[in-house]
Amino acid sequence: MNEPMVKRILITNDDGINAPGLKVLEQIARNLAEEVWVVAPEHDRSGAGQSISIHDPLRVYEQGDKRFAVSGTPADCVLYSLAQWFGDSPPDLVLSGVNCGANISDSVQYSGTVGAVLSAEHMGIPAIALSQAFLSREGVDWSPVASFGEAVIRQLWQPGQNRAWNVNFPACEAAAITQARWCRQSNGSIQRPRLLAGQDARSLPYWWLGFDRSSRHIVAPDEDASVLRDKAIAITPLRHQDRLPGGADAFDLAAPAAH
Repeated sequence: MNEPMVKRILITNDDGINAPGLKVLEQIARNLAEEVWVVAPEHDRSGAGQSISIHDPLRVYEQGDKRFAVSGTPADCVLYSLAQWFGDSPPDLVLSGVNCGANISDSVQYSGTVGAVLSAEHMGIPAIALSQAFLSREGVDWSPVASFGEAVIRQLWQPGQNRAWNVNFPACEAAAITQARWCRQSNGSIQRPRLLAGQDARSLPYWWLGFDRSSRHIVAPDEDASVLRDKAIAITPLRHQDRLPGGADAFDLAAPAAH
C-alpha cells in the first residue's frame, strides 16, 4: 500500500450518504490520508450546483466515526464542516464523488459534485471532483475509478497549491484505459430544456424539468467528451489557467507521481 500523502481529507458527494460511488471514494481516500472525514447529503442532491441552504436550517446526523449526513447541499456539507470541526486546521484536500455518471460539458455548471469542489477552492482548499461515466444505469462499472482514482489524485495533488479539478472516468473496463489526459470543458451538449407534465392526487399540475442532450457533435480531441470517447480519463481544470503538473497534456497511468 502507498504511503498517505496528506494528513486529512474531507470527502462529500451529491448522490447521498449511501451512494455506491461514495464507498468507492472512501476506499481511495483511506489510502491517501491519515484521517478521512465523510460529510455528505442525507439524500440525492444532484443538480444542486454550488447552491447553499439559506431558507432552511441544516440538520446533521452522525453515521459513524467522522461520518455525517447533512440535510443540505454538497456545498453546505463542505462549508458546515469547515465551520463546525476544522477551524484553523482545514483539510489538506477535498474530494467529491464518485458521481454516478459523467460531469462534462454543459452538465458541469449544474453539478453538485463540482459545486462542492468550487466551494472548497473558494475557501482556499484544493479539491477534486470525480465522476464515473456509464452506458447503463443498471450496470455501472466502477472499476475505472477504483483502479486509477488513487493514482490520478496523487498526480494532481501539488502541496501548497490551491487548485480545483474535474476528473471523469470513461465507461469501459479498467483494462482498456492506459492514459489520463488534460482537456477542455466542451459546450453545447444541452440542446434544449424539456418538461414532463403530470397531475398529483388532487388533479393539480406539476412538471419534471429535464434536458434534451447530445454530444455527438463534440469531436475536438482536446475536449472532455472526446477524451472519454477515446477511453481515456478526462482531467479538466476548473480554473482555465491550470495545466497538469509540469505543464504536460497527459500522463502514463503506470508512472509514479513525482514530487
